Amino acid sequence: MKIGFALLSSLCSIALALPAGGAELVFAVSTGSAMPMTRFQGIELTGGLLKDVGDALARELNVRPRYLTLPRKRVEAALADGKVDLLCDLRPEWLDGQRWQWSNPVFSNKMIIVGRIETAPLGNLRELAGARTGTITGYRYPVLDHELGPQFVRDDTDSDDLNLRKLLRRRFDYMLTNSLYYDYQRRAHAERARLSRTVLAIEPFDTYCALRPGGKLTLAQVNRALLALRKNGRMQAILESYQPAN
Repeated sequence: MKIGFALLSSLCSIALALPAGGAELVFAVSTGSAMPMTRFQGIELTGGLLKDVGDALARELNVRPRYLTLPRKRVEAALADGKVDLLCDLRPEWLDGQRWQWSNPVFSNKMIIVGRIETAPLGNLRELAGARTGTITGYRYPVLDHELGPQFVRDDTDSDDLNLRKLLRRRFDYMLTNSLYYDYQRRAHAERARLSRTVLAIEPFDTYCALRPGGKLTLAQVNRALLALRKNGRMQAILESYQPAN
């Protein structure tokens, strides 16, 4: 009887710790990202990896997802103000706040510098010194800042897609992006034949979800849900769905 009571008590504790069914979980999504991470219709997030993973995470947590789309510079303030519950696909050094809790890795990616097929490939970062380089407003590039200092010449725009358009229109010869984005565009973009296969890899990186202490969810709940998505194969299935055939 004691064992049965203890088990029942434990199950009740777990149930109370989970969000109530129908509760809302708000994700902040930067409008600076593009496919395969995000697809927008106007300002509404309608698809992409972040939505699919967010939807799956919400189902695992028994909550209803909502996505608030914001410029990159405003996503952290939304978390601080309590307007959103989770920021995903980020790293601690990309944000100002030191109090955020960070989940286990969500995506594995790689920072790269890319160009057009006729652009001379870069052998190292120093060769980028003084060259106007496509970057995204509000994004931080600590490796480039450290290596090039004032010779890191940023040409900021609002998204990866706008940067790629400028690259193809010869507004600059190189742009900073990530391998998930570029690999997708080299298969799906209408002008993919003009994109160089040769890239300069800067560094591999993982991204995580940030949440504030005392919010709707605990860090343990988010990590358990992420682990479940990996174990049941849902995370891999989502990633594979954004790998178009050549």
